Amino acid sequence: MEGTPDTKECMVTRYQLPDTNDLRRLGEPHEMAITVYVETLPGPDQRTNNLLTAKSAVDRMLRELRERATPRGVEQRLRERWEKIAESDVWLRLSRSLAIFIADDFHEVYVLPNALLNQSQLGAYFDIGQLVRAVTTPQEAYALTLSANGWNLWHATATSRAEEMTLLGDHPTDVADATNRATVRDRDHVRRLVGDEGKKVLLETYARRVAEAVEAELGHVDPAAHTPLFVFASDPILSIYRGLDSKHEIIPVPGAPDSLRPDQVDDTIRASLSELNTRRTDALVDTIGDGVARGLVATDLADIARAAVAGAISTLVYDFTVDVIGRFNEANGRVTYGNGGYDLLSRIAIMVLDRGGDVVAVRPAEVTADIWNGTAVAALRFPLS
Repeated sequence: MEGTPDTKECMVTRYQLPDTNDLRRLGEPHEMAITVYVETLPGPDQRTNNLLTAKSAVDRMLRELRERATPRGVEQRLRERWEKIAESDVWLRLSRSLAIFIADDFHEVYVLPNALLNQSQLGAYFDIGQLVRAVTTPQEAYALTLSANGWNLWHATATSRAEEMTLLGDHPTDVADATNRATVRDRDHVRRLVGDEGKKVLLETYARRVAEAVEAELGHVDPAAHTPLFVFASDPILSIYRGLDSKHEIIPVPGAPDSLRPDQVDDTIRASLSELNTRRTDALVDTIGDGVARGLVATDLADIARAAVAGAISTLVYDFTVDVIGRFNEANGRVTYGNGGYDLLSRIAIMVLDRGGDVVAVRPAEVTADIWNGTAVAALRFPLS
């Protein structure tokens, strides 16, 4: 759901990630702009704490504004916009993070399920680095909770927490259903299977039926199996299932899944996705480095900016925590450095996205590849002239 303003003065609350146009808009200058990222906890009992955390950050920025001897009217407009946010119903529908943008002429809030770090900034431009990371870092996964008592498929996305999927096919519900038995604890002779050995064979049959069902269901939504699959299960069924599903990238989560709440499934996915994305990014930068000899890599920011405007960048990896302040000419790609500008890396990243390239925003130490310079590296579609 997304708020739609009638005028520029209305607050917009977004429950979806911004697109390139949104990022461009948020990157425009203002007389004064406050950026606040807040980690939040959903639930009625957390509303007050979430509000107070955000209020504390905004108050710090307003105090800093006063210390800069900014005209009183600017401070008053910013405060009034914050009060509108504080009094809105956004606090009733929180997820894991809020991104709050308050300027003298408008304000906007993003409610996001992925974890952002607490951060605040005051200046002529919003700090959109964390938002770019949220947009460009994969935050989608499927999950399977599997036990002898039953199984369920889940889907988590960049804009929604993990939710149980509605299955399209008719599949066995548990081990007994999959093996046509009343219970797997029955020690009577059934089809010549008895005791623990018989139970293992039944579990293998059950796991195979579930693997077939998972392949069929995910085949509708992720036919190429690009998205990782988290499997919440205990041994021996966890090991059995992993041996049967060779199509998906399996992330095992050992433990009994029957009592897991949706928020616990989601929290586990989000925490593990960060590590998974780090491994993938490091491997990606290593692969980008293979193009050096062919002139298909740029590491100097001036070259990267020029390549971005030319549409020559297929993939940009950059550290969104690095402050490189200046201005970027979107007509010819020329960059100039100076404190009167804005975050160059975020602006260049938006240009790459606008030209159909991929962007990966990383934190320090997430990339260890030899070619990595700590700031940015770009894979090029064609060599720069």
